Amino acid sequence: MADAKSPLVYGCYLVIVQDGTKTHSMVCSWGTQVSDRYILLCIGPQSETGKLLTVGRRFSVNVLLREQKPLALLAGTKHSSAVDKLAGVPLTRDGDVVLLSRAKKTMACRVERLVDVSPLSDVTGVVAEIVSPAQEQEGDAPLLDEVF
Repeated sequence: MADAKSPLVYGCYLVIVQDGTKTHSMVCSWGTQVSDRYILLCIGPQSETGKLLTVGRRFSVNVLLREQKPLALLAGTKHSSAVDKLAGVPLTRDGDVVLLSRAKKTMACRVERLVDVSPLSDVTGVVAEIVSPAQEQEGDAPLLDEVF
């Protein structure tokens, strides 16, 4: 369980999901912390990586640094089936969860539930528990929406 002192940092989120031998990633622009140990992400229907986020699945949320804008642009515009978005990017592991080696904040998470909000929207809400204490890179600025 996450430490209550590790809130989600506002920024551009890179979600990484390991599926067998393939590592998938996507940019999630909307996420919020809903309690000391739960976050909510909104995932669009076009996301191949988002479709892997099923109840019980472990994955990571990585708050990108300003210097990681090229990674955000690649991960936000290409599908994991078409390109290895993490080629050459230093990664680390927390058990079975893949995380960026360098990010403003990294969190290992587990999907708790999926929230269907149709017919209001075609996005899916992913409620996830932060299952290990978040690691934060001090001093570096997160990549924010206004940078795009």
